[in-house]
Amino acid sequence: MGTGADAAQIYSLLNTVAGMALGKAAVTVVNTQGLVSLGETVLSTSDNTSAFYSALSSVIGRTYSAYRALPEVRNGLMRTPLEFGGILRKLDISTIARNIANDSWDNTNPITETIKNDVTAAVCHYYSDRGTFEIETKVIYDYQLKAAFTDEASMSAFIDMIFQDMYNGMELSIRNCENLTIATAIAMASRYELTTNCCINILYQYNQAFGKTLQAEDALRDADFLRYAAAELKKHKVFMEDPSALYNVAGYEKWTPDSECNVIVYEEFAANTATYLQSSTFHDEMVKLPRYREKSFWQGAGAGTTASRTQVLIERGEAGSEVDTAVNGVIACMYDTETMGIMIDYVRTKSDYKPRYEHTEYYHKADWASYVAPGQQICVFYIDNYYPLAVPAADVTNWATAYVNYFTKDNTDGTYDAAASTYSATTQYYKKQPTS
Repeated sequence: MGTGADAAQIYSLLNTVAGMALGKAAVTVVNTQGLVSLGETVLSTSDNTSAFYSALSSVIGRTYSAYRALPEVRNGLMRTPLEFGGILRKLDISTIARNIANDSWDNTNPITETIKNDVTAAVCHYYSDRGTFEIETKVIYDYQLKAAFTDEASMSAFIDMIFQDMYNGMELSIRNCENLTIATAIAMASRYELTTNCCINILYQYNQAFGKTLQAEDALRDADFLRYAAAELKKHKVFMEDPSALYNVAGYEKWTPDSECNVIVYEEFAANTATYLQSSTFHDEMVKLPRYREKSFWQGAGAGTTASRTQVLIERGEAGSEVDTAVNGVIACMYDTETMGIMIDYVRTKSDYKPRYEHTEYYHKADWASYVAPGQQICVFYIDNYYPLAVPAADVTNWATAYVNYFTKDNTDGTYDAAASTYSATTQYYKKQPTS
């Protein structure tokens, strides 16, 4: 709906509402005169007004639900309620079948029939977390309803006032659900950085490869680094097309064809790559992918700086045993369509008429659910001046003097602190890249 709705649409919606709120004998709206007549009926008693408000919000809620199916938009995460289900169960195969020796060509050996067992490595994951979000209360006053019954344009504007508020609120909620799901997948990948290719400190690799001392705050304005990073993204996208266990945290043998490869790039990195390199090769190759997108932030804009826009902060785990994860400087994320998804279901609008205050309060709600599959492919690229070390640290034998060269990360905000003088075998230690 909206202010651009034509008279036929307005009348059709109002006839449905009138039938629900006032019974089948309600005035049928076919023109402005019928509209005014309906208004007189609705406003004649507070019961009629309350019933009309409630029915109107219900019909608009259903219209919204059908109107906003949104299959696979923005970041490609949207799933229909039928796809997701009350509890999503994903059946998967963790390893590809192997060939074995077959001597059927050799007629010198007698053939012995044996019963074979199925050795397919089937696994099953259940995802059952669901929640409900509510858009803040919308208040509409009686005088606004009274004015709406004068002509089609006024009624259209009135309906739009309800509908657009719900649309904007739901739209923002969907975006937040997607952003949080992507951030959760990035955090999951980062926890396996040392054992997989799921998360790569592209700045550290660049400095190691070329003996550089480039820092994160300067990386997105360095042409050589941008050229290297663009090439690495392209390389790993090709690598993900071949079956391997390197790009998922569960160690399954997976592959991702072009048609199912989602590439999300931080907007500043994409823009600077085209600008500083004075070439659109990288941009053209990525944009041609069916699931390429650019984002201005991953989890939130924060203070609006590059550091806040490219940071991911996620808390995971049961109450009392949370595992916080912070990832700084995320510039790109590639993942299989099956790696993550969200579902928005049961969109509804409730209303509560307040005769004393001559207004109606609207409450817009929806159920949501999301999943991140550890057995599907993902590859995250980030830039950070610090890099993780395998546990135990190499200098554990002389830690009493070596600890000054090590750092620990505060995963609640992504900052680094000097390591303690007492070594801990369960602590993840980091080193800082040299500045000169």
